[in-house]
Amino acid sequence: MADSSDGDSSFSYSKFYENIQEPLDQDIESDISISPVSSPDVSPLSSDNESENEDDENVTWRRELRKPVNIAFSEQVGAAFELSAEEKEIDFFLKFFSEDLMSHLVRETNLYADKCIANKPDPKWKPVTLEELKAYFGINIVFSIVQIPSYTLAWTSKWPFSLPAIPQIMQRERYEKINQYFHCNDVSQNPPRRAPGHDKLCHVRPVLDEIGDKCVENYHPFREQSVDEGMIAFKGRLSFKQYLPAKPTKFGIKVWERASPKNGYCHEFQVYTGKVDGARTEEGLGYRVVKDLTRKIIGKGHHVYMDNFFSSPTLFNDLYDEQIYCCGTVRGNRKGMPEEMKKIKLKNHGDSLLMQKKELCAAAWKDKKIVYYLSTNCDPSENISVQRKQKDGTIKDVPSPVIGQMYNKYMFGVDRADQLRMVYSTCRKALKWWKYLFWFCVDVAIVNSFICMKESPNHKQRTRTGREIVKTQLNYRMELARQLIGNFRGARKRKIVSNTDNCGQAHWPVKIQKRGRCKQCTSEKRRHEIYIQCKTCQIYLCVDNGCFEKWHVQNMQ
Repeated sequence: MADSSDGDSSFSYSKFYENIQEPLDQDIESDISISPVSSPDVSPLSSDNESENEDDENVTWRRELRKPVNIAFSEQVGAAFELSAEEKEIDFFLKFFSEDLMSHLVRETNLYADKCIANKPDPKWKPVTLEELKAYFGINIVFSIVQIPSYTLAWTSKWPFSLPAIPQIMQRERYEKINQYFHCNDVSQNPPRRAPGHDKLCHVRPVLDEIGDKCVENYHPFREQSVDEGMIAFKGRLSFKQYLPAKPTKFGIKVWERASPKNGYCHEFQVYTGKVDGARTEEGLGYRVVKDLTRKIIGKGHHVYMDNFFSSPTLFNDLYDEQIYCCGTVRGNRKGMPEEMKKIKLKNHGDSLLMQKKELCAAAWKDKKIVYYLSTNCDPSENISVQRKQKDGTIKDVPSPVIGQMYNKYMFGVDRADQLRMVYSTCRKALKWWKYLFWFCVDVAIVNSFICMKESPNHKQRTRTGREIVKTQLNYRMELARQLIGNFRGARKRKIVSNTDNCGQAHWPVKIQKRGRCKQCTSEKRRHEIYIQCKTCQIYLCVDNGCFEKWHVQNMQ
């Protein structure tokens, strides 16, 4: 039986005895975990020359597999706060984007406007208020739902492209002025470039720190976490702009993220601004990023998943010492990988080689090409099968290490967070790069607050038949926009003559030389151009069809 499965003409009882000692499922052939490819250099790795009391540093990679020792995960998961059923969407949002932060934005915007106006007067500017800034945010959330090529179309009067609600909330000129002077921080206190203490993200530092801290404080992470990179689309000039050809968003600002694959909650993020002066470079950028993003979960038994940009044997061993267990793909030429695995040639679909060093397991598996894995949280003795389509169209079961299944199951946390964030992005085209980063923070706060409200036990909605109504992000954003706008109305109001005037004596139709459209006909969706105006109101109104009388009666009650 051993001869047919391994394809070896010679049978060794000692070799057969060693094989059956491995903790493999007896119903699955042994080539799932050990490649059937013959190698003249392969020998039992438990060398007789090794001493039983050798130091941990001298432990070598072995083919004897065992389950790593992991502490049990027993931490609380979910939102760290609970709001009553009377609380609304805006209350969840303010848990992440507080009113103190909004008040800070109001102060910085007015201060920046004062500095600009001191050099170049702007008579159209007036200081922004907290209510007005909330309405400004609400309008931008509306724009994330109602997609228009240019924000100016929201104020157009051309039928059928007009959005009647937006002009009633805020004038276009006022919206543009807030856009022009909107500011997050006083950059005059930032040291010059290349000087010690210079902060490349000084423009949005208060917002980054506030949102980042709230994301950590307001939610207890699930056991499975994933670390990956995200992109904020931007094609302007910027020293730390990145180009990633394999990403859907190829140009932009790179953001490292740690998110939950269960619901897409973004727990931590870090903006990449280039090489950090004085930072350790021995282990590489990926090592530093993962260590930074996992400092808040040390010693709790979380499982972190990452791709081959970050993973390395050194990182996995160091995180294991901190009781953080990892799984991910790895590049075959990484320092510390088994030399035998680097040289192995797997020919058949499904062939694999698994080796273990203390609690760290390395695997090479032949799919369309050889894929390398590292893990400190998976049992390497477990094996599964995956389905692959053959050239003739048939489906074939291919043996695979369980590490690959765990990686595919829990690696997409950051992708899910980015999908939730970008489906209704509040970012609009801007000349200043830091505004893209600011609206990224706003979207993260919206998505995370939406997840908290969706999971809140006091905000479950049910139909009359008892079926639970699943809350969508679209409904959440719609309600949030309405609550941020509230009763604010900053639209221009036309001056109306007091109703104490004698209508018959104070308002007379007069004929003028310039032609115009009747105001009453326009309100009734008719087009009628005339030469008659009200002498007092300075408005074009028809006399023949009764528009003159009808308009004055309606507006002077």
